[in-house]
Amino acid sequence: MSIRIEDFQKQIKVERDIFFKSSFERAYQAFCELKYDEKEAEFFQKNASEIVNSMRAQCWADFLVEEKAFTSHMLEYLIENENYNGLSNIDSIKKYVKEFPDHIYQLCLSNTQSRRSRAGKEFEHIIELVLIGAGVPLDSQGNIGKDYFVEKGLGKLVDTVSPGVIEFEINKRNSVLISAKTTLRERWQEVPEEMGRTGAREMFLATLDEKVSADVLNTLYEANIQLTTTSFNKEINFKNNNRVLSFEELIKICLDNAAKWKGFEYSVSQANQAIETINKQIIRHDDHVFVKESLKKRIALYSIFIAAKKENDRKD
Repeated sequence: MSIRIEDFQKQIKVERDIFFKSSFERAYQAFCELKYDEKEAEFFQKNASEIVNSMRAQCWADFLVEEKAFTSHMLEYLIENENYNGLSNIDSIKKYVKEFPDHIYQLCLSNTQSRRSRAGKEFEHIIELVLIGAGVPLDSQGNIGKDYFVEKGLGKLVDTVSPGVIEFEINKRNSVLISAKTTLRERWQEVPEEMGRTGAREMFLATLDEKVSADVLNTLYEANIQLTTTSFNKEINFKNNNRVLSFEELIKICLDNAAKWKGFEYSVSQANQAIETINKQIIRHDDHVFVKESLKKRIALYSIFIAAKKENDRKD
């Protein structure tokens, strides 16, 4: 008896969660497959654009392996209760195609939608991993949660804040906000609106888009939003345009900004809040050694400050 199309659609969703890694897991897998977890910060600072491109290619290759296995499994799932005894191979295929055209279409449609959605999320995580590799302190919406970012005034479209959420609360002007979109399309208009709500000085819009019009660039620039892309994309499509930055330039901006916070006198409450936020991320990255170690180093800095503060208070 043939499976109902509604039941097959539900099964597609169930099996997809089993067969496919999360967008971060795939990005981190590519990060390690390319041996970037063995590199020092200087390597990321000098080669960020190349790393982004290489990770994108590796993620796509890994995704195709998962998609092939998933598609084969779902096509086999359809014939579990079908009888093809006595039929030739060609006749079996003909019967299968005639029996399940709508099911096959829904599977292909699901694959297409999955390809579109995974690209954006993976890009966000690739940018995050490159920044972490470069030694940039940051908090990520993907790790902490959209609700927390919104609660703190960062909005829904900010993917990453450096040095962190607590610094943004203390001084918005000395915080770097980053939003990542593989292509801008019509949704770029949401970014200036979101930027205005944050109260921050500027935002950096990371993209791989090769066809951003001069009008869009000017609108973004006037809203204090800096388009940021690979050095290759900048050289080919935005040459001599000072309103477009490379990922290497973004990293330098983040590191220079983080340096402004060295020696800042956090209150014990602020330092504890920062540690709590970082601990939330460590829990999510328990199996991601490279990220976990970076987060632990950040906690150590806040912990040292708290200890020194308490010691000074004790002496006083």
